[in-house]
Amino acid sequence: MKRFLVLVVLFAAIVGGCSPKEVTVKEIKVEKGPSNVKNYVENSTTFKEGTGIHVIQGSDDKRYVYIDQNFLDDGKGFGEMKIITDDDSWNIHLTEDEKNDPTETYKLYKIQLDKEYEYMRVFKNGEETHFQSVGS
Repeated sequence: MKRFLVLVVLFAAIVGGCSPKEVTVKEIKVEKGPSNVKNYVENSTTFKEGTGIHVIQGSDDKRYVYIDQNFLDDGKGFGEMKIITDDDSWNIHLTEDEKNDPTETYKLYKIQLDKEYEYMRVFKNGEETHFQSVGS
């Protein structure tokens, strides 16, 4: 009986430890990011024509998305971010909010990918757009 119980516990540990990775998104403050992200944000330049959407390379499976004031239309605030993946691409979906919080001057998201993707796309309020800059 003891052996059977040990086998069950061992099997559960192996199966539980082999769960698939998931894509996760977490909003962070610049101070909590790695040094390359802090430097990138502190030295980034904004342009009136820019989209205000920047992607920064982290490790192999981490990316950081920095959104500045150029992302916002007049009177709007930062909305939500979602990541949608398919077989070969990961897609960033960003929205604006009708409420503007003047204390929010940027958003920084840490993205943990579940695998390597061939393509990366970005959407603002459902419309495909482009990154203002890509950094490392």
